Amino acid sequence: MARRGSGGRRIAPVRGPPISIRCECGAAREVPYGERWTCEACGRTWDTAQIPPDEYAALLRPVRSYRLLVLGPPLALSAVLIPLAVLVDVRFAFLLFVLVMGFALLVVPLLRQRASERVRGSTPRWTLRPE
Repeated sequence: MARRGSGGRRIAPVRGPPISIRCECGAAREVPYGERWTCEACGRTWDTAQIPPDEYAALLRPVRSYRLLVLGPPLALSAVLIPLAVLVDVRFAFLLFVLVMGFALLVVPLLRQRASERVRGSTPRWTLRPE
């Protein structure tokens, strides 16, 4: 269910990674979790809701923790340095810019690499049956 953001815009919930389905006829498609796909080549219907919700939720945990590791430190720095820039000196805004850029250029690539390796190593495989 989408919620309303500022200005009346709808904010869609964050979607998880799609499920890759390879049909017995050789066709392949990436389908969002919980949706059905009918193969255009042979007419078989595949339902990703056959995947247990707790197993799919376990797949999403590393994605959410990566997002927290990437967004948390810049937000924390902003919460401290923006009031200092407004109340004390504008140089704190420049310091915020330098720190966030350094974090984005030096730390985030390492976090992304580790998160990708973790997800690749623990990605489960499910065997779906056509309906």
